[in-house]
Amino acid sequence: MTSSKGFFIIGTDTGVGKTLVATSLLSGLKTRCYCTIGLKPIASGAQSTIEGLRNEDALSLQNAASIRLQYDQVNPFCFAEAIAPHIAATRANCSLTVSTILEACRPSLTIPVDYRIVEGVGGVCVPLNEKELFTDLVRGMGFPCILVVGLRLGCLNQALLSWKYLQQCNLPVIGWIANQVDSVMECVIENVEFLKASLPIPCLGFFPYFKQINLSDFSSLIDYKALLDGG
Repeated sequence: MTSSKGFFIIGTDTGVGKTLVATSLLSGLKTRCYCTIGLKPIASGAQSTIEGLRNEDALSLQNAASIRLQYDQVNPFCFAEAIAPHIAATRANCSLTVSTILEACRPSLTIPVDYRIVEGVGGVCVPLNEKELFTDLVRGMGFPCILVVGLRLGCLNQALLSWKYLQQCNLPVIGWIANQVDSVMECVIENVEFLKASLPIPCLGFFPYFKQINLSDFSSLIDYKALLDGG
């Protein structure tokens, strides 16, 4: 859809830290004087406000970017229930297809910026409808992926399966970021080293578990040279 530079943040599952990675990346790029916007085309799970439904992750992206877009430009499809987006869309009588999502995102994707950071929803194979998956939207936008691996029990299986499916879909993945989501996970370093040896793409960063989130701390853990050279 666009030839502008950008990255699609896609996760091995829900709750693996896609928003943390996306906002940390936006913060780091802003510090390096790049002009950025953040997008979350679909969000399930939102609070009702006087301005309409608002999703916490989308608000974080809106605030972290160097250009603050209107909320509807950041998150055109927002559903109240924290359920699978295709079910939420059906309940809201909304047509959720690749074409409708791309059309809704078109104004944001034509704004002149250095980088666009687009956050996915759930994992790699989240359905949009009966025929299309989230990977079809990734292909439609045309941005290379950054795979976020949530470090917890089972992460090796999820990471390898996600990587293999992205390969099968012929989607470009320029690297992966490890994010420790389980504070008491055993053998964290061993898991990271296994993935470094198993995935033929660079590890762009390792985020250890912290109770308090400081974007500047996390953004400093990203390998920007490998990221920007690869993207």
